[in-house]
Amino acid sequence: MLGFASGNALGVPTEFLGTADAVAARFPGGVRDVARMDTPNSPHDDDLALALILGEELLEPEMDLRRLALRWVEWSERDGRGIGIWTRTALRHIRMHDSPPTSTGGQAGNGAISRCLPVALRTFGQPANLVSGTYHTAVLTHPDERCGWGAVAVNVAAACFLQGRRDFVGDVLEVLRNNAAPEELRAAVGRVPLEKREELPVTGPAAGYVVHGVEIALWFAYHEPNLERGLVWLANAGGDTDTNAAVAGGLMGARDGESAIPARWVKALPEPERLRSLATRLVGGSAG
Repeated sequence: MLGFASGNALGVPTEFLGTADAVAARFPGGVRDVARMDTPNSPHDDDLALALILGEELLEPEMDLRRLALRWVEWSERDGRGIGIWTRTALRHIRMHDSPPTSTGGQAGNGAISRCLPVALRTFGQPANLVSGTYHTAVLTHPDERCGWGAVAVNVAAACFLQGRRDFVGDVLEVLRNNAAPEELRAAVGRVPLEKREELPVTGPAAGYVVHGVEIALWFAYHEPNLERGLVWLANAGGDTDTNAAVAGGLMGARDGESAIPARWVKALPEPERLRSLATRLVGGSAG
């Protein structure tokens, strides 16, 4: 959770700049430290805020998807800082109709993968529950197979790390194949082991596309041994910097632990003890 929050916070200032050149022009020397952009009424950007609500709901005696959705709606109306266009549209639909949307109209944004990590923390020792819980919470707002199975791909990788295993690609591909996930997503995961960083689809008009987001996060979890270096690169690379760095940061944090995260980043985060406490309680409830 601290790696996830650190990546998110690093990427927020550069989120809308588009390209690495534009980031460099705005931030000479690059972004290397967490810049606090929160307020007392808005402590967290959308990725982290929605993930925290999901994590809290997973600790309830029974999971209630309607209650979860309405808590997301309430946050979007009370704060909503950084929320994506489609996620806001979906939450408005839930408010108006008391039910989730049934279609995204062909859109497949990365909002579902930006908040899915708490499910992996809660269910990493329960494979069937991990897949089901991840998919069903993802499609509450993103009812597209690429989004639902993209979130599953991220969480299967996280579960491997939480189990102490570093080789996750085979596990992810097996789950995607067994569930007839979209071929485009399976192909993206399959490229990860041999892909070069410069080949990653970081920038361009489809920068917030969920399949690209999965590919980028898994690539960094697979190839980049240094969490700080990887997240700094993503925060300065352009594209959807906050979500790319958040998802990659969550995976590398699950892989390497808190010691890999610069202490100055953790100190600068809003509510780091809340993040630690939530993660500890989620992991404590996962039956191996």
